Amino acid sequence: MLDPDDERNLARLLGDLPDIVFVVDSGGRLRWVNHAGESLFGRTLHDSIGLSGLDYVHPDDLELVLRSLTSVQNKEIGTPIEIRFRTPAGWRLMELVGTPVAWLEEGAVLLVLRDLTQRRRFELVHDHDARFRSIVQNSATVTMLVSPDGIVESVSGALTRLVGQDPELVEGRPLAELVREEDRPAVASALERASRGTSAAAPVTVSLDLLRHGGNGTVPFELALVNLIDDPTVGGYVVSGHDITARTLAETDLHNTLSLLTATLDATADGILVVDGNGRFVSFNHRFAEMWHLPDWILEQRDDPTAIAFVRDQLVQPDSFVAKVDELYEDREAESFDLLEFTDGRVFERYSKPQKVDGTIVGRAWSFRDVTDRKRLEERLSYQAFHDSLTDLGNRALFQDRLEHAVERIGRTHGHLAVLFLDVDNFKKINDTLGHSAGDEFLHAMAGGLVQCLRKADTAARLGGDEFGVLVEELADPEDAVTLAERILQATRGMLKIAGADAAATVSIGIAFDMAGITGDQLLINADLAMYAAKERGGDCYAEFVNAMHDTVGRPS
Repeated sequence: MLDPDDERNLARLLGDLPDIVFVVDSGGRLRWVNHAGESLFGRTLHDSIGLSGLDYVHPDDLELVLRSLTSVQNKEIGTPIEIRFRTPAGWRLMELVGTPVAWLEEGAVLLVLRDLTQRRRFELVHDHDARFRSIVQNSATVTMLVSPDGIVESVSGALTRLVGQDPELVEGRPLAELVREEDRPAVASALERASRGTSAAAPVTVSLDLLRHGGNGTVPFELALVNLIDDPTVGGYVVSGHDITARTLAETDLHNTLSLLTATLDATADGILVVDGNGRFVSFNHRFAEMWHLPDWILEQRDDPTAIAFVRDQLVQPDSFVAKVDELYEDREAESFDLLEFTDGRVFERYSKPQKVDGTIVGRAWSFRDVTDRKRLEERLSYQAFHDSLTDLGNRALFQDRLEHAVERIGRTHGHLAVLFLDVDNFKKINDTLGHSAGDEFLHAMAGGLVQCLRKADTAARLGGDEFGVLVEELADPEDAVTLAERILQATRGMLKIAGADAAATVSIGIAFDMAGITGDQLLINADLAMYAAKERGGDCYAEFVNAMHDTVGRPS
């Protein structure tokens, strides 16, 4: 046991040590500092008590110091670490080593700091290896030496800065223990592949998640393994790793964006196809494959010519379909819109535009919309607009339209035509005696009989009420129109079974022929006048129009 003089001498010697010595509590606050430490902190011992020593540590080295303060509690003497420490003269490179002094206070640590700045500068000037070690130690990339059997032999300080792991606690443990459990097979596979030989130019790479200190989450990393087992100065694998958090987030964002885009395209009613400049499928949605009934083997080939050859037999006009495709591939700037008719009755709208990236054409986009229901509705509405719902014959609007076009044609071709105007002689009697339903049934039956008397080129229409019109085109001889009128008269004279009763009806027919400069409306008026002339003769007959009828024939009220 030392006497009081010896204790005072030892305390004075400790205070006069050239190395900086200080004691911190479990929170890193100064409990005591020697004279060299007072110079370091720029404060007296009295003023230094209670300061946080961590405030003087460089932010990039702070986690390394914290891990060392934690790990030293289980050691007699901690492993020396190099850190940057702030002094009144600026940042200095220090070697820090500690030992627990629990006898003084629970969690207290005695620390020794030695200034390495000048020595390291000398080494960096005269020793390239020392410079390189400093670069590796402070690099943002984790560098490890791993033994042939996968044990971490040494690791750079970046491991602490990036994931909070204490290099001293990592060394001597399997590399696989640094990654999450799900990634450990990937580590084993990477080491196995690296064992077959690698180079710095072609390392084995693997993406995985490194564990943070204490298991508090993970950090995505890419490790590169180079086999230097045969190098006597290394004798193992050099493993370098860098944080790929930003890349992973970017890839995740890209994946989410593409997934959202794909889901959006698949949710559309249109079939969409994008091809590159060589006619290869770049992308397509499920609706496209569904609309064209494309099997998987076609989709897997992603070849546009193969797909075209497969679908052409589905189309009413396959040659024009292929010709349009060839035309658009020839003219890369062209846009197009057309209709495609299918042999099964479907109708598609086809749109095509060049695909551009930053103003440069890189391919072509096609979109297909099934408009079958719309076209059928349009056709039905068009039919209803130009046909009589009771008799299924054309109505007055259709008759007048065809009559006007026929008059225009004969003006060019110098052909001839005739218009027949028919009116039922005793229709009012049928309505009054049998009822309006019977009258409708009679008109429907009469329309059927009228159609049977016509040629395919002739047009029959219900003009209104019990009036009908017939347009006879390509008339070779006026007698042909007269013969048709006689055939109609004969067909309508028979007895019809209407509403369970016999009904007989006759018609009066007016015939008007074309003449120079006449219009369709005038022809119809002339045929109407001739019909009234036939009625004045007693009905059940026909009359041909003559100009005198404008003055002599009166329309009955």
